[in-house]
Amino acid sequence: MPIKAVACDIDGTITDAEGRLSCRAVEALRRLEEQGIMTILISGNALCVVKTLKRYIGTSGPVVAENGGVVEYRGVLKRLGSRSLAEAALKLLKEKFGERIEESWSNRYRYVDLAIKRSLPVEEMLPLLPSSVKLLDSGYAYHLIDAEVDKGKGLLKAAAMAGIRAEYIVAVGDSAVDQPMLEAAGWRAVVGNAPLELKQIAHYVASREYGEGFEEIAGWILKSLV
Repeated sequence: MPIKAVACDIDGTITDAEGRLSCRAVEALRRLEEQGIMTILISGNALCVVKTLKRYIGTSGPVVAENGGVVEYRGVLKRLGSRSLAEAALKLLKEKFGERIEESWSNRYRYVDLAIKRSLPVEEMLPLLPSSVKLLDSGYAYHLIDAEVDKGKGLLKAAAMAGIRAEYIVAVGDSAVDQPMLEAAGWRAVVGNAPLELKQIAHYVASREYGEGFEEIAGWILKSLV
């Protein structure tokens, strides 16, 4: 299969169960780069965090942050949604729940998506949100974001900026918020800790979990090049 790039989620995909970067996953990303396969980091985290990881891991592709809300490549930054929508939704939640709504430290650095701590049941918040905003649960935080934004659209924008057709990209993820990204790519792979609904749409399901699962997937990709 003609693979030109690998797009991977970060938390739960190239980390361990404690959220720490997996050294084995980092080494696998570097092996992919050494074989001429561009690697693209995609995350719900803020752009500054993802760019820092890109620098120190050594990936060469675009970075997609804020669950697809912002994409950067070679100094060019594209916003794919409106921060004002998330701000209005956050205001509504704070009016209702007060101090029970705790913002992420990273919100001051975000362009589109706003993150809050997972301190309330989703069911209590959803009725307050307008249709223009969705609430995503990454398993690490809740994210308020423009309803038109997702990781799939972020990946397509990143692919266009890098001059790569999406059908030549393998997307790798671990959670429900990764599904649009997987569906946008030509090939789909998931680590062993992914939910059943993702495993059912994947071309490859790793037998191992978290970063070790990504290492396994990287090996599958590299074997396909031989």
